Amino acid sequence: MKKNYAVYWVAFKILLRKGNKILFLRCSGGGTWDLPGGRADSDEGKVPLKKILEREIKEELGNKIKYRIGNPAFQYRRYSAKKKIYNLLTVYEGKYVSGSVKLSSEHNAYEWINPKLYKFKEKDFSNKEEYKAFKEYFKKRKCL
Repeated sequence: MKKNYAVYWVAFKILLRKGNKILFLRCSGGGTWDLPGGRADSDEGKVPLKKILEREIKEELGNKIKYRIGNPAFQYRRYSAKKKIYNLLTVYEGKYVSGSVKLSSEHNAYEWINPKLYKFKEKDFSNKEEYKAFKEYFKKRKCL
């Protein structure tokens, strides 16, 4: 029997670090934590991945924030019930340089969080896989 292949949207996020803190955004809809970034558009098939991430960061944080994008750090999946499709998210490391955050309507708040001091809970994230991916990353980096 032939199997159907999974279909995913592809998205990119940045784990933006300022000293020992990381920029987390609150989703307007459910209040879960999120990172700056988003999905690749259908016309971006040949666009470099970091350029897609830069576009999304500008859309979500405004034009004034300056940063450096590093290497991919980890991945996870997030299901969109509204669109009935999974997103495969790749999180890049990043370093804050300067500028102020101006949130888009997708997020209603932001916080610079020190992972060593903040007690993350599974309900803070969209799903268990996402929560575990963050927890594992912070543990490996000795941030927890």
